[in-house]
Amino acid sequence: MAGKFNPPPKLEYGALTRELKNEGPGTLYMLWGEEDYLLQDFVRRLRDACLEGGAGDFDAKRLDGPAPDVRDVEEALDAMPFFGGRTFLELRGFDVNKCRDERMAKILDDIPEWCTVVIVLPTGAAPDGRLSFIKQLKKKGKAVEFTSQDSGLLYTWIRRRCEAHGKKIGRDAMDRLMFLSGELMTQLIPEIEKICAWAKEEYIRVEDVEAVAHHIPEADAFKMTDCLARKDYDGACAVLAELLAGDEEPLMILGLIGGQMRSLYAAKVAETSGRGPAFAKEILGTSSDYRVRLTMDTARKFTLDALTDDVRLCAAYCMKTREQGAALTETEALKELLIRFAMEGGHA
Repeated sequence: MAGKFNPPPKLEYGALTRELKNEGPGTLYMLWGEEDYLLQDFVRRLRDACLEGGAGDFDAKRLDGPAPDVRDVEEALDAMPFFGGRTFLELRGFDVNKCRDERMAKILDDIPEWCTVVIVLPTGAAPDGRLSFIKQLKKKGKAVEFTSQDSGLLYTWIRRRCEAHGKKIGRDAMDRLMFLSGELMTQLIPEIEKICAWAKEEYIRVEDVEAVAHHIPEADAFKMTDCLARKDYDGACAVLAELLAGDEEPLMILGLIGGQMRSLYAAKVAETSGRGPAFAKEILGTSSDYRVRLTMDTARKFTLDALTDDVRLCAAYCMKTREQGAALTETEALKELLIRFAMEGGHA
């Protein structure tokens, strides 16, 4: 997987839900992040907490779109809750980074104490902390980025999902699933359903995972670099062909390969410095022992100098494709990069 040398801290979702249960809803939340499953679950919990003892959906309102109408927001916040509870307003897909309306800023800075406003950013968006409006929102309310969870929590969650389908799954199969399909619950749910339907026995095996689990592009990028490490250049070319045949843009594939080379370089540094897997786990930004072990095993097949050169080579080809009037297309750059790896790759 591509290494994240400065990853965001993992969200402690259990602590977040306990805080909601113990302290009750606040007045303002700004939510975003790649773990959409937990984000949607938290919105549901907030809504339920606000409407408990009230008039149900009558006290809830949802406004969709990147630029909600100020008058609609003001009207929703002016409405007192019926029969207890709180007024719940969800601003779904609100592009806070583009909001320049001073009236909206003023309204959200003075939310009535009986209201809870939940801002859910558009998919893939993150708040720009340099903007004054974002600073105001963070000061006024609670900003939460929904990240993937630690492996230990995912193990428990995956086991429970499999048990709900009448199946059991061991650590090896779960490790392989998370490696191939990623660590986001949103992505894992359909894969777990497919695997449970496919598996003939009560216990799900690694072979069952391999047979039907979807491969995220990062997993294929790792497979390609592993082929290079084993001098299996035909295998590396086959993986590249699969990636190009998919929906990923060539420049994105180039970035994935570069990220994987940086991961291998980081793992090699951890090995040569004597600081081992714990240090590798820290700089790779993962809680997965399995991913660290695979990355370090592949890194051992290269010299440190070779990985240093490979990281630089990836960066150089990224720059080549972005130069005005570049001689190489992005696809041509990918193919040439693979040839350079094969010609210049240094193995331990």
